[in-house]
Formats: sequence, C-alpha cells, structure tokens
Amino acid sequence: MVSLSNSSISAIVPTIGRPESLRQLLESLEFQTQRINEVIIADGSDSSETASVVSDPRWQRVGLNVTRICVHPPNAVDQRKAAIKLATGDFLLFLDDDVVLERDCVERMFELLEANPDVVGATAHFSNQQWPKPTKLWHLYLFLSRVRNGGWQGRVLGPLLRFGYNPVPEEAASTEWLGTGNSLVRHLAYDQSGGFSDFFLYRSTINEDIDLSLKLTKVGRLLFCPSARMAHHRASEGRVSRAVAAEDDLFNRFCILRWTVGKGLVLSLFFVTLYLGVETISHLALAIRRWSFGDSLEPVRGYLRAVRRIMRGIWWDRTRTTMTETR
Repeated sequence: MVSLSNSSISAIVPTIGRPESLRQLLESLEFQTQRINEVIIADGSDSSETASVVSDPRWQRVGLNVTRICVHPPNAVDQRKAAIKLATGDFLLFLDDDVVLERDCVERMFELLEANPDVVGATAHFSNQQWPKPTKLWHLYLFLSRVRNGGWQGRVLGPLLRFGYNPVPEEAASTEWLGTGNSLVRHLAYDQSGGFSDFFLYRSTINEDIDLSLKLTKVGRLLFCPSARMAHHRASEGRVSRAVAAEDDLFNRFCILRWTVGKGLVLSLFFVTLYLGVETISHLALAIRRWSFGDSLEPVRGYLRAVRRIMRGIWWDRTRTTMTETR
C-alpha cells in the first residue's frame, strides 16, 4: 500500500460554463492545509472565460498545478473519466465546479484514510446543506422494508434510494455511497473497481455517484467524514431542464440496477416502476397544492421518456439475442 506521507493528490473537476464558481473553487484549493499536487479541469464548454480562469498565472505562483482539457460533448462522467486518465496522483479528489472547501477539508479526509487502510474513499460534509429525511411515501416503503429507527442513514436501498445523515454525526460513520463532488478516493481502488460505467445519458449525469460507490464497496469500505467540510453553491449556469434531469435519473437507475448491481430484468423493472410511481404521485401532489401544472409536471415528462428508452433497449436486446440464436 502507498505510504500516505509520500502520496500525491489529483483533483478531478468537470466544469461547464461556470468560470466564477470555478475560480472560487481553485482559490479554496490554494489554501488547503493538505497539498493538492495537480488539478485537472475537464471543460465541457467552449468558454473563453473558463480558459482564462485556468490559465491565470496566480495558480503557478502559489504552487497549484492546474491543467485544462476539453471534452465534447459535455457529460460529467465522460469529463471525469478523461481527467482521471491524465491523473498521476495516488488519490483522486472528486469535486464539483461549484464547491468551496474549508482550509482543512482535504486534510481531514486524508487523515481518515491514513488511519483506516481498509477504507478506499471518504466523503465530506456540505456545511451549507442539510440532507433531507425520507418523504412520507418513502417512509412507508422503508417501514414495509423493515428499516427502522434511522437505519436508512448512509444507505442505498431498494430502487437506489440514496440517504445521507440527518442529523450529522460527530464522528466518522460508515456509508454505502459517496458523492462525486466532495470525496477523496484511492486511485488504485478506483482502478480495481472498474471506475464509472459507460451508460450515462446527457451532460446532466445523475446517479453516477451511486454507480461508482457500489463498485468501490466491493474493494473496501467508505466513510462519511463530518469534520471535512465544504460549501456547495449549486451554480445555476449550465444546467439542463427538469425533464432532461428526470429522464437521466430514471434511465440511469435502471442501468445501475441491471448492470452495476446485477439484478434481474424483472426486479430492475419493478424497482424503477416503484420509483416512478412514488415520484409521479409526489409531483402530482405538488402540482395540485401549488395549482401549477407546468414546472411541477415537467419531471413526469422526463420519466416517461426514460420509460420509452428503457423499453426500446429491452426490445432491442431481446431481438438481437433472438437473431443471434437463430443464425
């Protein structure tokens, strides 16, 4: 195993049209108490402003080695994978382009990995956000699944329900998933896990954190590190519509269940249908409460597109299998 005292860290940052947010992130990396050896910016935009931020001579003056690569078409997973190919560090620091780290954030995660050789990844706490508790409908599902007394915290359950910690624990806690915008992962463990899958849609990649986490848990443990803190500002630039995000969400859930987890076709369809039903009811209830059926129902349209995409994929796979068997 790599000696952590001599190890290096590569920050992996996908970005799209958020130069000011990116600058704030780099400024926070500049002042980290744990040295960042290289920062690889995977740019999915054609923004000259982003190029200007990356080429600012300030970073070289303070010893921050920042590199920009262009990845087209924009897709968060493809951008991360392209950056990881160039990464030389023993550790991969996965960051979003709209986070700002507290000074000792990386050091806290680094220390946690140093103290626990069997831990392959640590994820930081978003200090300006509180992880939501399960909704009433999902509470019912958890009750029927016999998940009691906060047993959902830090878990990935059923139709890939991803739960954080609420309230936040004082000490490090086991988790079944880590965020791809706020985590430190051993590079070797990433390689051993097989890394990110190839089936993700569009540039608003959703659930890629679950995909990678489920693979990493086959290599070692994951920990939530509450003492490692950063702010997530959720920059509005570069975001897709709610319908596109919803299509991503449902389609990616099916693919992760089917191919990453390895569940059968029927069970995978059952779980995405369950998720679709609960989320559709929630959006309909919200639309009725607000008496606004435009924005509230936009995700439903995305879910229906995902269903069509899933069914076409199943039909094509079965047709291709049948044709192969008859030859």
